[in-house]
Amino acid sequence: MTRLCWYVSKMNSKNLVNADNWTFTGFKSSDLLAFIHLGAEPGPEGKVEMLYLVTLLKAQEEEVFQLEFSSLPQAIDAINERYGHWEFADRSERLDGGGCGTCSAH
Repeated sequence: MTRLCWYVSKMNSKNLVNADNWTFTGFKSSDLLAFIHLGAEPGPEGKVEMLYLVTLLKAQEEEVFQLEFSSLPQAIDAINERYGHWEFADRSERLDGGGCGTCSAH
């Protein structure tokens, strides 16, 4: 198997951000975390335009970089292309065994 074929097969078997999991997944590398979230900005005639933001955080608090997209497929393509080689991060489960259902709002 050539090196390129090996790399492509590794990417296909890897978890990536998609339309079903984008709200709770991303990628991490050392103290960096990349994920997609929603944003908005004023549009023409006072309408609000939704944005999909690919954000890179350092130490889960300091914003390092952000890209804006008008559609979810564009944001998904961008995050997978830029950060897909990092470790996949499922943010719906906390390391301490908690998760979305354990927060005080529930």
